[in-house]
Amino acid sequence: MPQNFYELVWVFIVYAFLGWCTEVSYAALDTGKFVNRGFLNGPYCPIYGCGVVIVVAALTPLQENLAILFVGSFVLTSVLEYITGFLLEKIFHNKWWDYSNFPFNIKGYVCLKFSILWGLACTFIMKVLHPMIYGFIVWIPRTLGIVILVILMSGFAVDLCVTVSTILKFNRHIRAIDEMAAALHKLSDEIGENIYENVTDVLESTEAAKVKIAEVKKERRKEYEELAAKYERLLAEKNSGFRRLIDAFPDMISRDRNETLQKYKTYFKNKAVKNRDTKIED
Repeated sequence: MPQNFYELVWVFIVYAFLGWCTEVSYAALDTGKFVNRGFLNGPYCPIYGCGVVIVVAALTPLQENLAILFVGSFVLTSVLEYITGFLLEKIFHNKWWDYSNFPFNIKGYVCLKFSILWGLACTFIMKVLHPMIYGFIVWIPRTLGIVILVILMSGFAVDLCVTVSTILKFNRHIRAIDEMAAALHKLSDEIGENIYENVTDVLESTEAAKVKIAEVKKERRKEYEELAAKYERLLAEKNSGFRRLIDAFPDMISRDRNETLQKYKTYFKNKAVKNRDTKIED
């Protein structure tokens, strides 16, 4: 069991990295390609590091009892996943993963299937993997270990700031697309109503009035086309951070603008398929 804060931080770092490796491997098997599945940009998943730290700190005294170790791991990791999912949704207004389609789920944040998997994984870690990992941690010279941790945690802090900034920009981008789509819909309705109203007016109007009506309709259509072009540019705007979030969390749901988010995700998916097909043809 870690004896001090220094060792706990090392446990967090090691398992955050191993968790990221697990997520990437799972995504590779599922999609056939590399996907950075971490919440952050770097090769680490903090929730895995936190989960193992909690399990190690709480259950090491009870690890000889296999049943208690599994049940404790099952409960602790499930509580952590629920709290993490809940807080991320409250803070960023997005649900980053969704287990709603799985049986025995709680508000989509946790489900029985993955809770059992986390319980089994932590049991394996405690009984088999962690003794080796802990042996490696205490083997590292203390001074060298502190230097490495300072570098890693500094990078982690910078990555966290960059990721939060990217998410806030992503949410503003989705809001802009949503507002643009609403404006297009409203303008389309107005053009349709004007065409209907002007048909009757044209039948009874003078030639000069007909020309004026045609000019107004032309201006409205031009306004619509310009707005539609801006909408397309918003959809097509290149941002590697946005693309990474979409790839990392394919089940992401927006609490406020989910319809627009799903359209945005579909746009990227279709674009990726189109690019892949183009490469195959070449």
